[in-house]
Amino acid sequence: MAAYRLSPQARRDLEGIWRYSWERWSKDQADHYYMAIIEAFEDLEAGRKAGRPLAIAKRGYLSLACGSHFIIYAQRKQTVEIIRILHQRMNIGRHL
Repeated sequence: MAAYRLSPQARRDLEGIWRYSWERWSKDQADHYYMAIIEAFEDLEAGRKAGRPLAIAKRGYLSLACGSHFIIYAQRKQTVEIIRILHQRMNIGRHL
């Protein structure tokens, strides 16, 4: 089983998603969405889910949809490296 690791930018993305959800909806909704993203990380880590190759980015990057966001990650030998967490309306190539 591989562990997951967030890049500094992915950590900032996750914090921004929580903050936006809290400001727009509520703390409960922000917590719920945050936990859904964390569960997606854990599913990647355990091999229960797998993303699709991301052709517009660096070779080896994969993308997994989670709610209104895409989790951009790379599968390494012993880790799942979470690169970014981007909203579906964002230009992914531009933000990588």
